Amino acid sequence: MLNLLYKIYTDNYDVTPKRNKKQQELYEKLYAEWDKVQQMFGDEFINSIFNIQGELEDWQSFYYYRQGFRLGAQLMMEVFTSATE
Repeated sequence: MLNLLYKIYTDNYDVTPKRNKKQQELYEKLYAEWDKVQQMFGDEFINSIFNIQGELEDWQSFYYYRQGFRLGAQLMMEVFTSATE
């Protein structure tokens, strides 16, 4: 536990999920398909899609972060109010 706390404190804690073998295979298939789309429609089209997708993922990540923060706050309130009763 101390090691985890130190990693979080020093900002060395990586929350990126690790891909398993199946996930890696699927990503490789997806990249191969994107290469086909890029050859057909060009770089400008692909960049436009990736920019829109990136913005959408940023908003979605913020939503999940905000919901997680709210859940954490609700849990803390539950702990504090039940401890004082």
